[in-house]
Amino acid sequence: MRLGLGGWRFFLAFLVAISHLYKDMIHGPAAYAVWGFFVLSGYLMTFVLTTKYGFDRKGLKSYAFNRFLRIYPGYIVVLVLGVITLTALRAAQVDPARLNPQFNMPQTAGQWLSNIAMVPFVSLPALPVPVAGALFVEVWVYALMPLFARSRHAAILALLVALAANQQFGFGVQTFAVRYSGFGTCLVAFAAGSVVCHYRAALARYAAPVLSVVIWCLHGLYWLHDSSWPWNCGILVSVPLSAWVVVSLAEIRTGTFDRWLGDLSYPMYLLHTTVGAWFLSGYGYDRPLSFFAVSFAVTLLLSWLMVVLMDRPLHGKKVNPVKAPDDEKLAQPLHT
Repeated sequence: MRLGLGGWRFFLAFLVAISHLYKDMIHGPAAYAVWGFFVLSGYLMTFVLTTKYGFDRKGLKSYAFNRFLRIYPGYIVVLVLGVITLTALRAAQVDPARLNPQFNMPQTAGQWLSNIAMVPFVSLPALPVPVAGALFVEVWVYALMPLFARSRHAAILALLVALAANQQFGFGVQTFAVRYSGFGTCLVAFAAGSVVCHYRAALARYAAPVLSVVIWCLHGLYWLHDSSWPWNCGILVSVPLSAWVVVSLAEIRTGTFDRWLGDLSYPMYLLHTTVGAWFLSGYGYDRPLSFFAVSFAVTLLLSWLMVVLMDRPLHGKKVNPVKAPDDEKLAQPLHT
């Protein structure tokens, strides 16, 4: 059994979930994991656009439609579930905002519209899917990916501009929030993934599946030595480390288990905070390990149901692009 990008996606989603659901989880790896997702998305979207969809009108329409089917139906299901959960918890006098400060019901028409349209350009104090802020950024970056995928020079330029956007805020702890969640600053991770994809043939010689993951994890543990590191330079240092992992794992031929892990990662990411809120009345707000274990087990079950009952059927509705013959072999392990 060999794990590749599917297992990597699952691991990143797991880090986000345990950071939110277990109070004693070390800080930093969850933020690195979110930007790790961004690096991976930049790589994969560049790959599929250059090897499967192409850049004519038909290819771009297929790309947009398939991205919609992959992201939006699952998000809407969890959005509705979040609204139901918030309504029930309010009646039971349980405060889910103590689990995640953004886990609140939208109060204005603008907030509702921003949640439904997944708008990343405004401050949203109320998110029925409390982890969706990062997803909003990703969805709107998809509109830029054809530019980065079409030209490596455009991808490099985007990377430099995004680095400048980070630089203008400085790398102090106090600027972490805006750098971590801002559209322009987050673009550094997507652009890095795109650049790496453009140069994947040359970079393949540096592939080291085990070593790259170990180094990535050791970087996460550096918080134990310097608790401010993730919030100043750590998030930016995580980008090339995530890119190294992606380059190292992209060529690995994997099987059904790895694909299942990858498929579970998206609903697991969306659901874990909502599911955790269901158990607050029983475990309290201290988030002990038992709270994480129960919440995560239920999250996995519901994620599996979403994959079986929704994601897999919707996959059959996707428009099948024509693959470039020269890249047929390379395209197999990515499971996008």
